[in-house]
Amino acid sequence: MAGSPRIVQALYRLYFGFWIPTLAWAASWWPLGLMYWMARNLVMLPFNILRPKYLRAVKGNYARVLGLPESHPRVRRAAWHMGWEHAYHWIDFFRWSQRPVEQLVANIDVEGEEHYHAARSTGRGTVLITAHMGNAEVGASGLGRHHEPIHLLYFRDRFATAEEFRNRMRVRSNVHGIPVDASPLSVIPALQVLYDNGVLAAHGDRDFNNQGWPFEFFGKVTTFPAGIFLLAIQADALIVPTYFLVKPDRRFLGIYEPAIETRGPGTVEERARAIMAFWLGRLEARIREYPEQWYCFYPFWREDLPASD
Repeated sequence: MAGSPRIVQALYRLYFGFWIPTLAWAASWWPLGLMYWMARNLVMLPFNILRPKYLRAVKGNYARVLGLPESHPRVRRAAWHMGWEHAYHWIDFFRWSQRPVEQLVANIDVEGEEHYHAARSTGRGTVLITAHMGNAEVGASGLGRHHEPIHLLYFRDRFATAEEFRNRMRVRSNVHGIPVDASPLSVIPALQVLYDNGVLAAHGDRDFNNQGWPFEFFGKVTTFPAGIFLLAIQADALIVPTYFLVKPDRRFLGIYEPAIETRGPGTVEERARAIMAFWLGRLEARIREYPEQWYCFYPFWREDLPASD
């Protein structure tokens, strides 16, 4: 939404200032079916009608992911469905962050949990690398309340109300946010978490500051953030690819993949690039499997980057 006129920004602030507190309250009390209906028809429908450029961007992304023209019905359905899933994301996050952890755990199926425990048993810090897909916030809430504290690297939300309520839900779930900004000093708390054998969660699919490294993804080059991989190598931490997805029956599926070793030959940059290439290959496979749960409302592939050799 960068570059929107000031009047639009003011309307966004009013919109979020009303809906976020209302949603946080209603998510605990109202039937989920009603909440999802409201998300589709009172949130995403008017959003897509009033701000069609975002729907166009989503269609463009899915055309590449699915290998189909933007006008294809499969692409259109995926674009609308992704918007719904993103709206459901907030409802589920607010709902399950306020419910007893036993109820949440009862609604989670887990694959590869042995990989998580194997990484934690080494005595080294652990980076849970994930993407903007599924509902990582609910996953962190369950992990934080059921296992151990989770520290989460994140970029601040541009809307103060959304930031306030999200942080409130995180804290009550034993999830501790570490905001990242332009200062290199902002990652020092994250380094300390890993040096102390803690768990650090981070997204590895969105280059927010346009300073990432170029990699081919779905057949075209774009950039990805390198910081979390460099951080893991610096702290001698293991990296565990982690996904927290939503099943058709609205139960959750947590997936831990085998840990990626950060030790080895080569310079720090060489190791980071090799790890990133491996991670992005795994992420591409997951997005192919669950395309409508990967959230991005902006053109993901930059046009000013050369084709990969």
